[in-house]
Amino acid sequence: MQVLLLLIIGLSIGAISGALGIGGGVLLIPALIWLCRYDFPKAAGTTLAVLVPPIGLPAAWLYYKRDLIDVQAAVWIALAFALGAILGASIAHYLPERLLRLCFGLLMMYIAARFLIVSDSEVAHAATGVTAVCAGWLSFLTLRLLGRRHLPKPDLGHEIRTSQQEGRSGTDYHI
Repeated sequence: MQVLLLLIIGLSIGAISGALGIGGGVLLIPALIWLCRYDFPKAAGTTLAVLVPPIGLPAAWLYYKRDLIDVQAAVWIALAFALGAILGASIAHYLPERLLRLCFGLLMMYIAARFLIVSDSEVAHAATGVTAVCAGWLSFLTLRLLGRRHLPKPDLGHEIRTSQQEGRSGTDYHI
């Protein structure tokens, strides 16, 4: 059953990656975490192992045949990417998993926001508006909950007793 799940994940993300021209890690890491219950470092390492050149080579060949690849740029980026991957992998185990997850999530939110903001689609503009409204409400509710936590609870009994001792009626006290 696990092999079937892995095949479905690979086929789905491979098709999306080939169509959109993305590396697949953006989708593969969350899929491995949510569907296969991997922890973040294992999902990241597995994703890097999947993205070894033979996997992307057939799709790249189709793009190359259509003259849609800048070979020189691809070589320079690949060399720098390999160096960056080595550096990143060497420091990843020193960083807390929660920090890695947070950075990954923030990066995905930034990318999503950039795509929505620069799109000319009415749907994208509507999604941006809905997202902004939801973010505003979430911020409001969060601040309201935090604010209530720090306010002292009113002691109305004390106010009523004080007003009765001073000879005032129980209904004209001020808080």
